[in-house]
Amino acid sequence: MVWKQPTKLVEPIAIDTPSDISACALQACASFGLIAHHTKHTDRKIEHPTPTMLGQIGASSTVLITGASGAGKSCLLRGIQQAISRSSRVHIAHDSTTQISQTAAMLDLFSGPLERRVETLSHAGLAEPKLWAMPTPCLSVGERARLHLALAMHNAQRGDVVIADEFATPLDRASAYALAHTMSRWTSRTGIILIAATAHEDMAGMLAPDLVINMNTRTMNTTCDSANQSITIEQGTIADYQLLAHLHYRGSKPATHTLVLKATRTVPILGEILAGVLVISMPTLNGSWRERAWPRFFSAGNKASNAKQINTNLRCISRVIVDPRSRGLGMASALVRHYLNNPQTPATESIAAMGSVCPFFERAGMTPYELLPAPVDLRLIDAINHQQRTLADLINTPIKPGSLLERELITWSKTRKVIGSGTPDSQTVQSLAPIVACRLLANPRAYAHVYSNGDDGDERDANRSARDSD
Repeated sequence: MVWKQPTKLVEPIAIDTPSDISACALQACASFGLIAHHTKHTDRKIEHPTPTMLGQIGASSTVLITGASGAGKSCLLRGIQQAISRSSRVHIAHDSTTQISQTAAMLDLFSGPLERRVETLSHAGLAEPKLWAMPTPCLSVGERARLHLALAMHNAQRGDVVIADEFATPLDRASAYALAHTMSRWTSRTGIILIAATAHEDMAGMLAPDLVINMNTRTMNTTCDSANQSITIEQGTIADYQLLAHLHYRGSKPATHTLVLKATRTVPILGEILAGVLVISMPTLNGSWRERAWPRFFSAGNKASNAKQINTNLRCISRVIVDPRSRGLGMASALVRHYLNNPQTPATESIAAMGSVCPFFERAGMTPYELLPAPVDLRLIDAINHQQRTLADLINTPIKPGSLLERELITWSKTRKVIGSGTPDSQTVQSLAPIVACRLLANPRAYAHVYSNGDDGDERDANRSARDSD
C-alpha cells in the first residue's frame, strides 16, 4: 500500500501565553483543539483607527464604542489613545496601573477648592457624601470605577481627551443613565472629549454621543436615538417623604408640613421609581437673617402681628432629598424650581447646611445669604483656639471634667437647645463634641425667594435692595 500524505494538515490553534502552563491547563485547551505555548512576552493587541475615524472623533465631544464582549473595543481604544496622544493630552479612566493611595479619603485624592472636588465627584456619579470619607479599598467595584473616572476628569482641561473603558458596566441601569446624563453635560460644558467603550446596548441612547463606533458591524454613526427618562413632578404625600427619609443625614423631622412634592422617572425593568421629594413646612418665628432678605417686612409690628405676617406670607423648604440613583440629573433644583413657580405664599425661605458645597437652591433661582456666626458660636470657637485645638480635633478630643472646654461645650449646647437644663454627665459631654464640630465645621446658607406675579413690586424691590447691599 502506498502512503498518501494529505494536501493540508489541520493543526491545532496555537495560543501564546506568558503564564506557566500546567498539565491540567494543557488538557483543557487541547480538548478544544488549542495548544498553549509559553512565551516571555505577549503584547496587547492594538487596532489602529483610520484617518476618517480620527477626524470624526476630533469633531465630537462624546464618542461611544459599542460591541459585544471580545469584539475589539479595548484594542481600538489602545489604537486611538496611541494616535491622539501625539497632539492631545489623554487621561485614562480605566488605567489599573494608576497609583492611588489606599488609605486616603476619596475627597482627599483630589486637589483644589472643596466645591470643585464635589462637583467632579457628582459628575462622575459619586454624589454620596458617605463615600467621600472612604478609602479606595472600602469602595464597591462600581464605586472604584467611577472614582477612576472622576480622577481622570478632574485632571483634564479644555481640549484634552478622557478615555473610559467598560463605561458604566458595573452599574445598575438607573445609575448608569444618571452617569451618562451628567457626563454628556460635563463634556459640553468643559470642551473635553470623552471616548467611552461598553458592551451595553442601551448606552448609546443614554449617553446620546456625537459618534458611535459599532465594533460588531464595523460601522460609524453620527446619529442615535436618545433615551429620555423624563422627570415627572407632582404633589405627593408624607408617605413619599418617609420612603426617602433615611437618606437625609440630619435625624430631626421636618416642621409641620403643608405640602410634599415628589419626582419620579421611569427606568428600564424597574419601571417608575421615586427619584426625589421636597417638603414645605411652616417657618420658625425667629430668623435673624430674615431682616437682610426682607427689611422690616416681617418685623414692623409687635410679636403677634409679626407672627401673623410670617405665617401668612412665608413658607420654608424644609427637606429636599434625592435618591442616589437619580443624583446628578438636576433633580433637587428641578423640585425647588417647580415649587417656586407656584408657591403657597409670596415669600419662600430655606436654610441649608450644605449650601456652599451643593448650591442647588441658587440654581433654582433663590438668593443666598451667608449666615453670620452667632456670639455663642464665636465664644466656643475662641475657647477651642485657646486650647490650641481645631474644630476637626474636637471630634476625637477627650473632654476633661472641669476644664474650660467642658464648660464652654455645655454653655453652647444649652444655648443651642441641644441639651436641657441641669448638669450633664461626662458621657453626655463627650458626645457633645462631635455635634459641635459638625455644626460649626459646616458653612450653612440661608436662601430667600419672592414670587413674581406682577403684583408684588414692592416685595421684589425690597428683596433686590437687600440682595444688592449684602
